[in-house]
Amino acid sequence: MSETRTTPQDITAAVVDSFEDCPDARLREIAQVFARHVHEFAREVRLTQEEWEAAIGILTATGHITDERRQEFILWSDSMGLSMLVDALANPLPDGATESTVLGPFYVPGSPERGYGDNIAEEPAGAPAWVHGRVLDIEGEPIAGAELDVWQNGENQLYAVQDPEAEEDHLRGRFHAREDGSYAFLAVRPTPYTIPHDGPVGRMLQATGRHPWRPAHIHMIVRAPGYRTLTTHIFDGESDYLESDAVFAVKPSLVRHFEARAADDPERPAGVEGEWFSAESDFVLVPE
Repeated sequence: MSETRTTPQDITAAVVDSFEDCPDARLREIAQVFARHVHEFAREVRLTQEEWEAAIGILTATGHITDERRQEFILWSDSMGLSMLVDALANPLPDGATESTVLGPFYVPGSPERGYGDNIAEEPAGAPAWVHGRVLDIEGEPIAGAELDVWQNGENQLYAVQDPEAEEDHLRGRFHAREDGSYAFLAVRPTPYTIPHDGPVGRMLQATGRHPWRPAHIHMIVRAPGYRTLTTHIFDGESDYLESDAVFAVKPSLVRHFEARAADDPERPAGVEGEWFSAESDFVLVPE
């Protein structure tokens, strides 16, 4: 009797076939394609038993370090460019619409509502920056009442959610566009910072010769009834790391000039002393 040997291809075929009776067509497609690709990856790199065990260890460590304040799995997705790829696939845009980018791991819902021009810094956190512009539709018409959910880091490189000494609402706020679509708030000029790199993602970056830095930016989520929600950044055009963002989130259309303004500038916002900066950024939303 001849002996029939099981080949690597036989193993892949058996796994793919195991999902054939899945009643959810989309889930069946995802499971089967994922199985084919992960098996093909293992074959292409000729994955060893030791490397497989190391990968299991990385996944285990990722689970252990993830909690309500830190999402290491999202950090993996961001640092491998997967978050940006999924965002690009989900958000094809017409000409003129503001481009989206990653949410990032430091967003916390429920920021306080603030008025036009209010300061999001609950304590000194860097050079004041007056951020202003309009929220418009793709025809250039204002979107009155649009909400801008804003968060950023300070000169210590930390977001409030990372900083145990910061007020909960520090450098966060929700604003609403006025009738003419205009909005404004007082922030601080953002600073480059590192993504968390004391865990599995950081060890990957170090082992592969990559750095953990992100260029300076301010986060925005712009929402309005009848329009697609926009998750985006504005980047400081003079920041380091614009060409090598650790999470691949920089898009040229989102880079802004933070203009230095003098202490005696007549447009100086109330409560600001000394040098300050201003940055203008319109946001153009797409109908749902």
